[in-house]
Amino acid sequence: MPKVSFDFNLAPTEAINYLKNKGFKLTFDHDELIKEAHHKAFTVAKVTRLDLLNDIHTALNKSLDKGIPFKEFQKSLKSTLQKKGWWGTQDITNPKTGEIKTIDIGSRRLKNIYDTNMRVAYTKARYDQQMADPINVYLRYVSELKPTTRVSHANMHGIIKHRDDIWWNKNHPLNGWGCKCKVVAMSKKIIEKRGYKIDTSTKTQNIAEKDWDYHIGKTGSKVGSLNKIDLDTSLDNLPKVTKNTNYDKLTNVALLETFYTNLGVNKGDVHIDKVGDPMIIDDSLFSDSQGRLKIKKKDRHLLLDYLPEAIIDPDEIYLEFEKSMNRLVKKMFKYITINGKKRALMSIFEYNKDKTQGVTLYLLDTDSTVEKKRVEKLIYKRESE
Repeated sequence: MPKVSFDFNLAPTEAINYLKNKGFKLTFDHDELIKEAHHKAFTVAKVTRLDLLNDIHTALNKSLDKGIPFKEFQKSLKSTLQKKGWWGTQDITNPKTGEIKTIDIGSRRLKNIYDTNMRVAYTKARYDQQMADPINVYLRYVSELKPTTRVSHANMHGIIKHRDDIWWNKNHPLNGWGCKCKVVAMSKKIIEKRGYKIDTSTKTQNIAEKDWDYHIGKTGSKVGSLNKIDLDTSLDNLPKVTKNTNYDKLTNVALLETFYTNLGVNKGDVHIDKVGDPMIIDDSLFSDSQGRLKIKKKDRHLLLDYLPEAIIDPDEIYLEFEKSMNRLVKKMFKYITINGKKRALMSIFEYNKDKTQGVTLYLLDTDSTVEKKRVEKLIYKRESE
C-alpha cells in the first residue's frame, strides 16, 4: 500500500508563503469560514483570542519552514497553550452570542490542526508546480488505502483524468477532514507504458464532503498574499480629515463620553473587531501608565470624529511582539490625509492573560512614522470597494 506523507523537500518556499501570508479570522464553529475563504484567512475553531491564534500560526509556520514533525510541534506548543488556558477540558464561550461549548483540547485536536494546515499548504504548492509542467498534464488519484480510509476515497484510487477535467473542481484532494489522498502528475506516455487508462467520463462520482468540495490548488491560486496597502498610490482616495476645534471647549470627561458615543459603545463594553477579536474598550486608550488622562495630548481630542474608525473600520491590522515590553500587541490603522499629506489613526491593544485591553489611540503625524509603525504580521486588510 502506498504511504502518503509530507515531502518536506517539496516546494517549501511556495508552501511556507501560502501559510505565512494569510490573514487571521477568529471563528467559534468550523463552518463560519468555509471552502475558498480558508485561502484568505487562517483560523482554528474555538480559538477566541488573536494572541492564541498567533501562537498556533507561528508554530505551524516554523514546522513548515524547518520540517518539524508533529510530536515536536506539539511539544513546543503545548506549554504555551496550557499557560493560556487552552488545554484539556474547557468551556469555550462564543464572544458574539454568549453560547458556551465544552470541548476537549489535546493531542488529537492538535494533530488535526497540524495535518490539515500542512496538507493544504503542500497541496497548494504541489498544484502550482504541476500546472507549470508542460508534459505531465494528467493527474492520478492516490488514496492511502488503509482500513480507516473512506470507501469512496479508496474507490477513486488510480483514477486518471486530465488536470483540466472539471471533475477535479470538486474532488481534488483534500476531500474531507483527515483526508490523506493526493494526486500524482503523469504524462500520456507514462500512462500508456504502465498500462493505465485515462478516465474521460462526465459522470464520475463526486466524493468530497461539503466542506471540501472545491479545488484547493485552483481556488488558492486566485487569492493573492495579504500585502500592505500602497498608501502613496491610494493617497488621493484616502479620507480627508480636518480637526474639530470645537472640542477644545469640552472637559476630559465630556471628551471621553463623546468618544464612546461616536464609537457606539459604553465604557467597559466588549467590542468585536473585523477579525472577530473581542476587546475591552475603556479609558486606557487615553491614559498614561499612571492612569492619568492624556486625551488632549498632541491635540488628539480634535480628531474625536475620526478616531473611532481605527477600531470600527480599520484599513489594516497588524500583530507585533514588542520585545522591550515583552508583550504582543495588535495595531489597527485607519489611513487619512490632513492637508494633502498621508497620516494614520492608530489604536493599540495589548493581550493580557485574561483580557485584551486598549493601550493607546492617537494620530501618526508624519509620513515616516506611519511607515515605521506598519511592521510585523499583517493579519487584516480592508477589501477594496
